[in-house]
Amino acid sequence: MAEGFLRALGGDRFEAASAGTEATRVHPLAIRAMQEAGIDLSSHRSKTFDRFLGDAWDYVITVCDRANERCPVFPARTTRLHWSFEDPSAVSGTEDERLRAFRRIRDEIRGRIKGLITATPLASETHAMPITTRPATPSDAGAIASVYNQGIEDRIATFETRLRTAEDIAGWFDGVHPIVVVETDGTVVGFASTSSYRPRECYAKIAEFSVYVARAYRGRGVGRIALKALIGEAGKAGLHKLVSRIFPENVASRGACRAAGFREVGTYKEHGQLEGVWKDCVIVERVVGTS
Repeated sequence: MAEGFLRALGGDRFEAASAGTEATRVHPLAIRAMQEAGIDLSSHRSKTFDRFLGDAWDYVITVCDRANERCPVFPARTTRLHWSFEDPSAVSGTEDERLRAFRRIRDEIRGRIKGLITATPLASETHAMPITTRPATPSDAGAIASVYNQGIEDRIATFETRLRTAEDIAGWFDGVHPIVVVETDGTVVGFASTSSYRPRECYAKIAEFSVYVARAYRGRGVGRIALKALIGEAGKAGLHKLVSRIFPENVASRGACRAAGFREVGTYKEHGQLEGVWKDCVIVERVVGTS
């Protein structure tokens, strides 16, 4: 259904393909629900994702939790998104009740596809966009929350599941740990932040860091630019080292960290739970000061 909507609504701006963890069939109720929306899926065939692993994709979007857990690693320039939809084929009941489930998920998918299309700039706009960085101020809290919440919703970068408000973000500004924002044409499209690592005095000059980029600007070097600016501000603030933990499958973040001089120390096995699933974390670090 997602492929059908992207082809119908995105026109020639997008090349779309869909695949699953195993080949089955296009569900007859999915075909019926999409026919009601004016899109014919009757000629579509189920495919497995291994046939697409060698292709260059700007986005890989998983639309159910099982697929997100089993999705393979794609090249670093690919942006991974996860949209957690209920599987309508798992709904039981009469045919009318099951069709209603397909209609509901169809409408949810259509909304997300429209949002993706609206948020994705034209290629000509992307290449021309001027990118700048600056230290963040409390007045940026709302914009930072918006970018951060996209990362939370996508479930590929953080254990957090509660969306943040501007008031939450305002609490990050403690006068000790720098935060930088990345802008294009006055719009915040990414940020990098530091926070306390441990309360013990011996760790006072060690900071945790995070980097988040708005969906429409991922895969365009914004994260690397944010990291470079943060390293400079961390040094000015007297910090000695930056550390973080990254999901192993988040290849974009790992690539940005490597490009910024961070070292992968090792992997914490089953370090935390995200929606009931134990996740590993890759530890990264970089010394940024000499004091």
